[in-house]
Amino acid sequence: MSFQKQYIMSKVIKFEEIHANGAGIDIGSREIYVSLDGLQVVKFKTFTSDYHLCCQYLKDNGISSVAMEATGVYWMSLYSILEDNGLKVCLVHPREVQQVKGRKTDVKDSQWIQKLYCAGLLRESIVAKGKLKELRVLVRERMDLIDMGSTYVNKMQKYLELMNIKLHNVISQIHGASGLRIIKAILSGERDAHKLVLLCDSRILNKKREEVKKSLEGNYSESYLLCLAENLSLWEKHQQIINSMEQAIGSLLDEINQDNTHIVVTSKSQPSRHHNPQIEDLHKTMVQLYGGVNLTTISGINDSTMLRLLAEVGNDMSRFPTKKHFVSWVGLSPKSKQSGKMKKRIKSKSNNAGLIFRQSAQSLLTSKNNAIGAFIRRIKGKKGSKVAIKAGARKIAEAFYNALTKGADYVETGANKYIEQVNANEIRLMGKLAKKHNFMIVKTDII
Repeated sequence: MSFQKQYIMSKVIKFEEIHANGAGIDIGSREIYVSLDGLQVVKFKTFTSDYHLCCQYLKDNGISSVAMEATGVYWMSLYSILEDNGLKVCLVHPREVQQVKGRKTDVKDSQWIQKLYCAGLLRESIVAKGKLKELRVLVRERMDLIDMGSTYVNKMQKYLELMNIKLHNVISQIHGASGLRIIKAILSGERDAHKLVLLCDSRILNKKREEVKKSLEGNYSESYLLCLAENLSLWEKHQQIINSMEQAIGSLLDEINQDNTHIVVTSKSQPSRHHNPQIEDLHKTMVQLYGGVNLTTISGINDSTMLRLLAEVGNDMSRFPTKKHFVSWVGLSPKSKQSGKMKKRIKSKSNNAGLIFRQSAQSLLTSKNNAIGAFIRRIKGKKGSKVAIKAGARKIAEAFYNALTKGADYVETGANKYIEQVNANEIRLMGKLAKKHNFMIVKTDII
């Protein structure tokens, strides 16, 4: 069997060997570089047949495990093929194997990865397995389609504005039921504001009939109407694709949930306000997949959030020894850099799961009935909204971890109870300070 040109290092750097029979792979779009011992490097193309040839090469040389970087999407096909061939794969974040600047090549990368892996110096990334991997792909694609569809909504709003139709100023969503009926009537040739306003929902008519009527008196243009029609058509096409995606997600959830259907679910569903997945019995399925734990009791989490977190995190929390490990993995723990007496905070980036927790915390900024919302507003007054949202996201992530590891629903204490606890802590602290400085605290009623 013949292979590509081999590359040899002139000097050997030895590490303590933790993973015996381990190889390092550097992945590119056209070629991969494989190092078996940190010295010898063999190059393969990225075609499927070459990947299988690479697997055979590794097996022939007694390799049982390999390490490689998570480079874009290039790693995914090779990862699957290596696993199918019985090889253990350690996928690592690129920052784990950063080379010295000015000395980075594909050959050296593969050699360096192999040495670090065999020395046990690489942290393995968590990769979804089996059906959960497929679920992650579908759920992420659904969110991408929703984001792309919002572009057409914004453009519809733009062309309405260019015709001075102020519909978006008086109703919350122009792509809601009332807004779509009005837009379609306009595109059909209706211009009478008195007739258009009657297409609104009764709740809108009861509260702001005259305001909506005034907003529909516009300066119509054939060019703008054409653009409005095209963007409406594209948005509706996106909704059809999203519906097809949700059907596929529902079928996949049924397959994953086959062993949990015996779990009885009595809690009620908590649909999201926007982009609620049209999946039958979604809440019941989610609770069963999480072992009977209803995560919607946690403030900021609804059925849609549970679905997204299942795709990103899964339902097995045994990978994280403590909640601090989990919070660090999602990128919501404070980071610090220390050298001697100098210690400074550094920014931490959240992964997709961390971004979901941040979005949940964002939704609680104006909530007045839960403890986490009160906590976020308290931190916001001291350190700003950005820090407050991250702190709130951490609280939600900790509640998520505790609920799954302890097997019990989260208990909401309420904003008033949280404020009482904060006040009690402040009074206790004042008592300690007064005692320290020989002062006496006198409670008075201030009018």
